[in-house]
Amino acid sequence: MYKILPLLILSAVLTGCLEDECNETLTYTAWHPVVISAQEWRTDEFSLTSPDQVCDPSGFYVYGDILFVLDRSKGLHIIDNADNANPRPLHFLHIPGGEGISVRNDMLYVNQYVDLLAFDISDPTEPVFLSRTENVFDAQSNFATGVMGNGDVTVDWIEGTETFQSDCNDPFSGQGWRWRDQTLFISSSMDFAAAVNSFSNTAGTPSGGEQLGVGGSLARFTINKGTLYAVDNSSLRVFSLSDPKQPEFIGINRMNWGIETIFPYRDQLYIGANDGMYIYGIEDPLAPELFATVQHVRSCDPVVVQNDMAYVTMWGGSDCGNVQDQLMVVDVKNPRSPKTLQMLPMSNSHGLGVDGDKLFLCSGPEGLKVLELLSDGTVGAELHATRDFPAKDVIVLPGQRELIVLGWETAGIKQFDYDGSGLPTAVGEIAICD
Repeated sequence: MYKILPLLILSAVLTGCLEDECNETLTYTAWHPVVISAQEWRTDEFSLTSPDQVCDPSGFYVYGDILFVLDRSKGLHIIDNADNANPRPLHFLHIPGGEGISVRNDMLYVNQYVDLLAFDISDPTEPVFLSRTENVFDAQSNFATGVMGNGDVTVDWIEGTETFQSDCNDPFSGQGWRWRDQTLFISSSMDFAAAVNSFSNTAGTPSGGEQLGVGGSLARFTINKGTLYAVDNSSLRVFSLSDPKQPEFIGINRMNWGIETIFPYRDQLYIGANDGMYIYGIEDPLAPELFATVQHVRSCDPVVVQNDMAYVTMWGGSDCGNVQDQLMVVDVKNPRSPKTLQMLPMSNSHGLGVDGDKLFLCSGPEGLKVLELLSDGTVGAELHATRDFPAKDVIVLPGQRELIVLGWETAGIKQFDYDGSGLPTAVGEIAICD
């Protein structure tokens, strides 16, 4: 059941001021949060409905011929992608709060806000819910935006109006927001998201017979050595899959703020952050050990690894340090002592993927670029580029020579075949709703 909390998110417009009395009367647009309780969303009943349009894709993942697309905080689109020129939507699995996904041996793992869920997808057209591991992610983390400490979740906002009498000696004066009578007031000069944030702060290669899927370079879930790993803003979380139907939460490795992506390679994990690349060893998969950190200027930072070479894009967008974009190539033959080999200036560099002597680089409004990888693993010339699709992240399927490219905002998903030279040819797409 939905309910309205007494917390009001307000944007102020000055309607009058009695300067002599040092008082002001303010009229506000009030945004009342709509909240569902933890008891309501933890029902363990996940409806499977007919296919629906993708509206806000936040992640994608391939397992066999099935393409999974997460619709931000709403659920999972299940698509038969055996013919990438004609992807065939099968079902929509309603999982409010889902942000991270990974699959191993017909078991799908996805978060629901602060919990981890397990589904049997032996028949991907009929996923079967198996288990819930509760309270394994932090409230207000990447996996649980809008979740309060008690597990209740803000799912929407309803607009209203309020008036407010403010004393000029109010201790919150000039801060852009104020807290009074269980109400958060936000002035018109302060961005909505910034105010809520300010208030909140005060308030790989398969082994051992594993069958694994493939995610993009911006993924926050991955599986290696029979263990599920997840990264949020500031931690690496470890789950044993010794009982694949009931994952066991093992523990947390706390990290610096700004953790973004995770990529598995042999007995290691490569974690992209906005201050560098972290390399963890997993000889003991349940106890990751920090091997090394390759630091760089503040930027957004996905990483992929092939043949003991790590490729790291550094995007200097408005939220990522405002520095020049770069592509960094790092020799990780000795993962305890990585060596930076190249720092190449780039433009709009985001997600990336590799196949042999080709590197596929998502360059936002500049499209998808194909770069040559030389015999020593360093980056050579740009070979090809597609300019008509704003590429954000890519899944590379070397066996089929196929690319699945996630676009920015309303661009949707575009699919390509590529030839031996890496030349991409567009073959199909998945549009998103208006």
